[in-house]
Amino acid sequence: MSVTEDTALSSENLFHSLQEEQARLKMRLQELQQMKRELKNYPQDKVPFPVPEVPLVFRGQTQEGREVSKSLVSNLRICYPLPGGSALVNFDDPKVAKQVLQQKEHTINLEECRLRVQVQPLELPVVTTIQVSSQMCGQRVLVTGFPEGLRLNEEELLDKLEIFFGKTKNGGGDVETRELLHGGVTLSFVKDEVAQNLCRIGQFTVPLGGQMFPLKVSPYMSGEIQKAEIRSQPMPQSVLVLNIPDVLDGPELQDILEIHFQKPTRGGGEVEALTVVPPGQRGLAVFTTE
Repeated sequence: MSVTEDTALSSENLFHSLQEEQARLKMRLQELQQMKRELKNYPQDKVPFPVPEVPLVFRGQTQEGREVSKSLVSNLRICYPLPGGSALVNFDDPKVAKQVLQQKEHTINLEECRLRVQVQPLELPVVTTIQVSSQMCGQRVLVTGFPEGLRLNEEELLDKLEIFFGKTKNGGGDVETRELLHGGVTLSFVKDEVAQNLCRIGQFTVPLGGQMFPLKVSPYMSGEIQKAEIRSQPMPQSVLVLNIPDVLDGPELQDILEIHFQKPTRGGGEVEALTVVPPGQRGLAVFTTE
């Protein structure tokens, strides 16, 4: 084979490679254009990811000494105000709570006296209907997909994201604000087109803590609650104890109550969580998602 034939063969192979690359880029361009059309036509009153239904359960944590919140539902938490001289008992088995409630007054025998306390069922305010007006923020994006156990503090994480998404080669631009949320980070940019461009790309591999992680960039939705309907929902595993006299210290009183409500002879059973608010104090029982 001559030198001229070798040159012609190489040119032909190069031409075919260029044609294949051109076809691939054309298909990618069509995909991005389709994503842009879908993003533009997406209704503003819908959020492009499902909101899961989550049960609420009391874990025995309270926030004492705080004013009662005007908003009882916040960040998937329900805060129930506990008055002084009360306790909240959560049983493993709802049947046990039902048995305890059959006797409205309980007598607890101590060495030198008797404690008479009242019990009643616990009902929590639960949102049944909510109307939210939402709109897409043109300058902000939501970054999600962070792995558990990432060994970076808040400032380190935000700095690394600002550096990565601030580079034009990554499709980014000048970052104006950044904020760490539960399960994600929001970034706002000086120019609207930067946020739109990042959402069109969608998937990024970002260096964090010496490793590369795949992260997702989505449009950031801002919303405002227009209307909410709230009803009381019984908590079948929980019992509220009231009118506890000021005769014992907090830790000792908690032990006495837990022993009493665990006795089968008193209708009790296994206690999952118990918290006491001494007389003269106030507390908030915080119910969170499992």
